[in-house]
Amino acid sequence: MLKRSLLRLLKTGALPLLLTSVVFRQIVLVHTAGLSPWHGGGFGMFASIDRDERRLLMTTLQACDGRQWSLDLAAAPQVLSPAAYTHITTFPTTPQLQTVARRVLANVPEPLATEVTTASSQCISHVQLQVWRLVYDGEAIAYEPLTGLVEVQP
Repeated sequence: MLKRSLLRLLKTGALPLLLTSVVFRQIVLVHTAGLSPWHGGGFGMFASIDRDERRLLMTTLQACDGRQWSLDLAAAPQVLSPAAYTHITTFPTTPQLQTVARRVLANVPEPLATEVTTASSQCISHVQLQVWRLVYDGEAIAYEPLTGLVEVQP
């Protein structure tokens, strides 16, 4: 009798509880940790234009003389693979962004490396990274920062 009632409880209560916890976890991560609504259960995908393919990883290198260069990491597979780029924009964390900034410092892509080293006597003072997402406020579609600005110095 106890075995039957326990089995019935698992059948009728465990599955809804599991699905509810997945939905709740996904909603919390979207609003607190920057997870794309299209991932982690995907329950927000039909109500949001914030999709990982539309997110941007803004990267800026600054030379010691003050000059700045923007770097498109989506077009620099020697620094960051397409899969890693998608992963970082889907669920960005500060440690991941710091790791990417260190990779950029270690491997500035050509021809940007030539331009930076020629203009600034081979000195990069820091790299800044920030993930941006697409939002719709009811009137306009625009990009807004999703993460704080992460800055790494050599």
